[in-house]
Amino acid sequence: MAAARPERPCLWQEAAALAGAVRGALGPRGGRALLLRPTGEAMPTRDGRRLLEALSVEPPAARVMAARACSHRAATGDGAKSFVVLLAAVLGGLRATGGGAGLRRALRDFEAQVLERAVARGLRRHLWPAPPGSLEPLLEPYLAGRLGPGERRRLARLCAEMCRRCAPAAATRPQVLRLLGRRFAELHAAVPGLPLASSRVLPGIVLRRDFAAYCPTDGELRALLVTEPLRPALTAPGVEFVVDSEGQYQSSLRWIAKRTEALMKHLQSNDVKLLLSSVKQEDIVIYYAKLYGVSVVECLSSEEMALISEITGVSPYVPFGDTMDREITETAVVTFCQPLLLVSKRCVHVGFASVCAFQPHCLILCGPVDGVNEQHAAAVQEAFTMLQQLFKTVDQRGEWKAEGESQSKVSDVYAWHSSATQKQLVIENTCNTNQVSECQLKALSDETERKVFDSDKSDLLVHNQKNHSIPVLVAHNTDAVTAHECLDLGKGLEKTCCHIVPFKHEESCAGVAQDYSNCLIEAGSVLPVGGYFEILLHYYIQDYAKQCQQSEVTIVSNVVADALLSIPKALYQTERDGFNKFYLEAINLLKKNQPLPVNSEALESVYCKYQLVISVLHCVTELLSIDLVIGIKRPLQKIEDRDSEDDT
Repeated sequence: MAAARPERPCLWQEAAALAGAVRGALGPRGGRALLLRPTGEAMPTRDGRRLLEALSVEPPAARVMAARACSHRAATGDGAKSFVVLLAAVLGGLRATGGGAGLRRALRDFEAQVLERAVARGLRRHLWPAPPGSLEPLLEPYLAGRLGPGERRRLARLCAEMCRRCAPAAATRPQVLRLLGRRFAELHAAVPGLPLASSRVLPGIVLRRDFAAYCPTDGELRALLVTEPLRPALTAPGVEFVVDSEGQYQSSLRWIAKRTEALMKHLQSNDVKLLLSSVKQEDIVIYYAKLYGVSVVECLSSEEMALISEITGVSPYVPFGDTMDREITETAVVTFCQPLLLVSKRCVHVGFASVCAFQPHCLILCGPVDGVNEQHAAAVQEAFTMLQQLFKTVDQRGEWKAEGESQSKVSDVYAWHSSATQKQLVIENTCNTNQVSECQLKALSDETERKVFDSDKSDLLVHNQKNHSIPVLVAHNTDAVTAHECLDLGKGLEKTCCHIVPFKHEESCAGVAQDYSNCLIEAGSVLPVGGYFEILLHYYIQDYAKQCQQSEVTIVSNVVADALLSIPKALYQTERDGFNKFYLEAINLLKKNQPLPVNSEALESVYCKYQLVISVLHCVTELLSIDLVIGIKRPLQKIEDRDSEDDT
């Protein structure tokens, strides 16, 4: 039966319960949860998606929250735990404000009027370009939230090595990463019973089948893809074949044997030495294949066949019927073909000449048990999905981009008035050790009132490419290095937009503002891990919230700005006063226009972090739009509208 519209306190409580289940596993210092499978197998994990899927969530709204978190994780490869923690903080803040029915509209207005402006005119100038040719600074902190220290370092090196081998040219990396994400199940082989240190990246691909017929050959050979039995049929499908005597039956068998032998001769004459079949072939086909030196691998999955077709550009072979004189043109070039023994399982190791940007390589992933291998494989596949986001851009909305470009003064972009920089620090934490004293808040407020930003020094967090040995963010970047140049981005970009022109002392603010006008976030933009994105966005959202004339948008802005702090709070929850020290130091340095000390060897994609905020806002809007919850205890009956004879 129908239930009334869920109250926001109920939504907040359900989100808080989900956040409490995953908060302890958030970040590199997080712990592991022990999941028990129905088979009785114990599985320790820190993976947010696995934790949410393992929960027996009954409330419909809570199921929506978990589903949206998992959907965001599937799209970006990251952020399931952070999604739930941020969602709970936003819903809790809205509950505390007691907002009215205009919250949904205020959330949309906040995204367009405050959030995008805060990113475009504040956060964007602090972004770093990703380091050229090095993926470990992105991969290792990403895997730190899922795996242990020893595991993440080894897997980060394996991921980076596989990316470099599969995409030797950096310009082809976006396309190759998409293929790695889609086809990783076919591009890796799990080997239980061996340590992770035994994992390797091998050239070619490993087919998890044994040879039905193996004929060793040297050098290159040609391979044929087959999706149907090669044993000729006596009749067409659906046609009955009647045998009146034993002699007719033996004659039929002899005809089949001759046709099969003729087919193998035809393959041999076309230099085909390898048959890759998705179906099981008859014994007579295997016999003549061995006789004529053709190796056969059968019962391949449709995914493996699709991968081979994508790499080689060939289509499956279709027999020509009675005509066997036609040349076979759809063949793949194979550089090597040999058996491979993985512990006790025999496989086929094949090297293909690729016709696309992807250079075939596979990952042999070793682990103590199958469950650990599953976690490692899922982490690596999602790491490839995360790396894809690094090559994407976020465009500005047209309705306010034109407004920004038409302004004659750009001092509001790079110079800030003291009244717009006064911050109200809202620190919510149940632990007494994480509370900021009133004296500290007053000191910060008084210092802020006396501080006026200098337009020549407002570019705080631009990475200095000239001195990598000093782990700090410096005031100006004098190197003319763009994100596109560092990553060698080109045709593989998801969207095209103008190049960022790095800051130089002689450039005018107007010129820089014009160059930055097309994109919110450029491809290859990164920031150090550890809460810097959340602190910076919190800082600038509160600045722009003061400029809003709509009271509800201002309320939503302050709620979102304070909710962003919930993520660094969770990251530093194991340290005594860790968050308070980090927050106060960061805010003080920002207000004094001084560089922030950071670890430049641990980075994260800004695109992923921004999409996390957007996804959470959309989920909140969806939850607030629920008008009715209907509980259905059995599947709905299918009702067919039929006119009976009695009605006529």
